[in-house]
Amino acid sequence: MIRKLRQSLYLKLFFSFLATCILFFLALAVFWSNYFSELFYKDKKQLLVDRSADLMQVAKSYQDGSFYSRELRISMRLISRSFNGQIWIMDQTGTIIYSTDPSGEGQTLPKSLQSAFSKALSNNRDFFVEHLPVGPPGRPDGPNGPTQRKSSFLIYYMPLQLNGQSTVAFFHTPVEDITDVVNAVRWNIWVPLIFSLIAVGLILYIISKKLARPLQEMNRASLAVVERNFNIRIPEGSDDEIGQVAKSFNIMIEEMERWEDSRQDFLANVSHELRSPLTALRGMIMAMKDNVIPPDKHARYLDICDMEVQRLGRLVDELLDLARIQNGTDIYRFEPVPVVKKTREVLELIAPTIKAKGLVLEVKEPESEEERQALVRLDPDRYAQILNNLLHNAIKFTPEGKRIMVSMHAANGRFEVSVADTGKGMTEEEVKRIWERFYKADPSRAGKDGGGTGLGLTIAKHLVSGMDGQIGVASVPGEGTVFTLHFPLTASA
Repeated sequence: MIRKLRQSLYLKLFFSFLATCILFFLALAVFWSNYFSELFYKDKKQLLVDRSADLMQVAKSYQDGSFYSRELRISMRLISRSFNGQIWIMDQTGTIIYSTDPSGEGQTLPKSLQSAFSKALSNNRDFFVEHLPVGPPGRPDGPNGPTQRKSSFLIYYMPLQLNGQSTVAFFHTPVEDITDVVNAVRWNIWVPLIFSLIAVGLILYIISKKLARPLQEMNRASLAVVERNFNIRIPEGSDDEIGQVAKSFNIMIEEMERWEDSRQDFLANVSHELRSPLTALRGMIMAMKDNVIPPDKHARYLDICDMEVQRLGRLVDELLDLARIQNGTDIYRFEPVPVVKKTREVLELIAPTIKAKGLVLEVKEPESEEERQALVRLDPDRYAQILNNLLHNAIKFTPEGKRIMVSMHAANGRFEVSVADTGKGMTEEEVKRIWERFYKADPSRAGKDGGGTGLGLTIAKHLVSGMDGQIGVASVPGEGTVFTLHFPLTASA
């Protein structure tokens, strides 16, 4: 049971709340019980205190010699009648030496009053309620009187000096009617509180269950996710903190499901991209080995094999590059870069390739000197890689004799570079998917010029984001495509 309590959150909540409520209800019940007891006994106590003052005056007169034993006893009886009770005076041995009931004199104090007697000898005084045997008139019998029935008495004890000796006085007054009322009040306090406590316990149990249920479901869902079950969901139920946690957990599972689907697609695409050239390579090698391909054509097919090997090398390099970028292990070497100058350097390197394809390159640089000197905090090598990806993409999809336009512009604290081609363009659906890994907008051209890996734009997008930039695309079928880069300008070197 203790082990289960330690392991169960809802049981911890339930018992914690229940213990708090029990302590609160107990404190409340004790407070009201004592309050009403004091309220009902207040007048009686005050009466006994007043009569004790009278007895002290009588004792003083007795000690002065004004009163004798007979007058002392008469005075005690008169005082006791005022509160309808009895008075006992005892010596230090606990023997009653004076009593309003003569039959009690010479008897020893009942055991139930011994504790109060000892306190009075220590110069203390106080009240308490005690059940004592009563005789026919309804007054307490002497300590050793015939026992008939017991009744409740309010007793007040006090030290008393009599003839120079320390004695103890006990005042008894019947409070059976008050005790009955107090008991009734206590009953009316405790019974509702007990039923309230049961009701509160039930409510707390339900609430604790409700609070713990989403956490238990999250635990089950977590174990299911470990088993690759991403179809499980947690009921959100409410908009409170627990509901928000459940909602966030569901979002996390959906994201994990998306990543798992992406991983599976990635593995399938990698397998396909690797299997196709490897199958082709194996086929050509076996054909040459079995002389299916004549020896005079071996050189041509070896060139084809070399192209496929190079494409496989590029694919592996780009996969590793993409993995480093996505995992955050790729280190950017940022520095203020004169971006117009850097763009011009990239264009000069790729210009021969554009010219060899029979394409025209148009470059539009900023007009003002301030814009041409604009600095952007970049990794120059990664920026060059992004531009090369976009330019090679434009070269691939632009027919011979057409144009590729590169324009640069700085305004509103940002630098903009756009690469536009005049190729066949893309449909809206193709535009949505170009950032996906291994997606090729024109699969029919994948084999030309060594083919593409389908990772260039994915890598470019991640690199741009890693350098606090943005990349966008706009395309019109039959007219061409425009890729636009935006980077924030930096103040100085």
